[in-house]
Formats: sequence, C-alpha cells, structure tokens
Amino acid sequence: MKTTYLFPAWTKYLGSILAVPGLILGYLVVYKNYSIPGLEVRLRSTSTLFLSAKEDFTNEVALTLVVAGLLLVAFSRTKREDELTAKIRLNSLYWAILVNYILYACLALLAFAGYLLKSPSLNKFIDDLTNNLEYTVYNFFVPLVIFIGRFYFLLYRNKNEFDIKPVHYLPYKPYRQIGKWVSIVIMVVVAGNEAFNWSNALSNLFWLLPLSLLLWIFSTEKIEDEYINATRLDAMQIAVYVNYAILLLSNWLVYGIGFLYIQLVNLVTIPLIFIGWFYYRVYRISKQTEVKSI
Repeated sequence: MKTTYLFPAWTKYLGSILAVPGLILGYLVVYKNYSIPGLEVRLRSTSTLFLSAKEDFTNEVALTLVVAGLLLVAFSRTKREDELTAKIRLNSLYWAILVNYILYACLALLAFAGYLLKSPSLNKFIDDLTNNLEYTVYNFFVPLVIFIGRFYFLLYRNKNEFDIKPVHYLPYKPYRQIGKWVSIVIMVVVAGNEAFNWSNALSNLFWLLPLSLLLWIFSTEKIEDEYINATRLDAMQIAVYVNYAILLLSNWLVYGIGFLYIQLVNLVTIPLIFIGWFYYRVYRISKQTEVKSI
C-alpha cells in the first residue's frame, strides 16, 4: 500500500507559517471582533434580512490561512514514505473522522434529549455549548488537527517499528447494510422534503445522516485486503481534498445564510465524497480485472 496525492515535504513548513497566524487571527475575529482595516468591501447597494451591504473579509482570510496551512502540514511527504507510513496515515485519517463524528454524536444526543425532556436548563446548556450552530465552524478544521496530532504521534512512537496495528472496522453484517440503507433512505426523504415541503419534522432527519454514513464507511467490505486498504486511503484523501476545496471556494463566494447551509452540508461531505470515490475505484478495478481475465 503506497500513499499518493501528497504535497512535497517542504510544504509542511509553509503550512505552519500559514496556519499559526491564521489561528491567531481567527481567535481575534471570533472572540475580540477584530477586523483588518481595509478589508470591508461594499458588495450590494442595500442590506437585506440575511445579507449586509458590506462584507468584511477578515474572517475569510483567517479561515483560508488555517485550512490551507493545516492541509499542507497534514498531507506533505515525510522523509520515509513507505508501507508503514501509509498505514499510519490511513489509521490517522480514520481516527480523525471517527473522533470528529463522536463529538458531533454527543452534541446531537444532547440536543435530542433536550427536545424530548423539554428541559429549559438542558436546552440553555446545549445552546451555550453549540453557540447557535457556531460549533460547525470548528468542524472545518478539527478533523485536520486530530489527524496531524495522531499521525505525528504514531510516526514518533513507531519510528523503530516495521508494522502498526490495522484499523478496526465494524463487521460487514449487519453494520454495512444498516449504514448504507439508512443513509440512502434519509437522503431520499430529506431531498424529497426539500423539494415538496412535506413536513418540517422530516428535515430533522438530516442530523442523523452523519451517524449512518459513519456506520457505512467504518464497516468492512465482503473481502478486505491490501488493495481495499490502499483504495480506502486514496478515497479518504480525495474526500478531504475535495471537501476543503469546496469549503475554501464557498468561503469567498457564498455569504449570509447560504454559508450557514455550507457549514451544515460540511457535516456529511467527507463521507459522501469518500463513498463515491471509493466505489468508483473498486468498480474500475473490477472491470479491468474482468477484461484481463478474458
């Protein structure tokens, strides 16, 4: 299993140079209401309910620096790129996605409990914790931070080793089928509800989609081998790259409530892109194998 789609080794240092000031600037923007002079631009003649006439691009600069910097640090080549490094990279990627969604699941369960119990104190605690959905901003870069931390920790711990414990997936049955079909049903119902406005309650199904997708991507295939592992790694990296490319573009091109929708969709883009690319690659290889066998 070899790792592909990596940046040159020197970009790790460039990434650090970008990410550190980006994090500092982001802190100042979020908690100190700081604005870089000269970055406020009038984009519209008048303000609307969801869009201001002027846009301050300080936040966009901060998010771009953080995401671009962390991507370069996370996916730059190491001095030793071999089978062990590829396994560590796959392990770290899966851990990053898993921990991020476990945090999300805890928030979702708390919100569901507050809804069922009708507890004002619990609802206030949830609102303070999520800060009116501002936690979705952290979802932009938390997976990268977790990945970087685990990847370099495992590299250090295993620098004199030649193997690493494999990622532990859920069994194919019943988790793969449950995750797959529940995800498909939720996506169909939510899409239908958006198109035909059946019921406001049905839109809440979207919050379960990240968890069902998690079951799907963390369960094994019928046959698990080195090729499947290599395809998983490629698909997960492609998913991360495409996800953050969409994020960075929308960061500059989409404003107001539109960007809030981007933040919400960002909860499921990585597993969805992974699933699409992974099965596309498996299908292509299976077809090539069939042709060679004829």
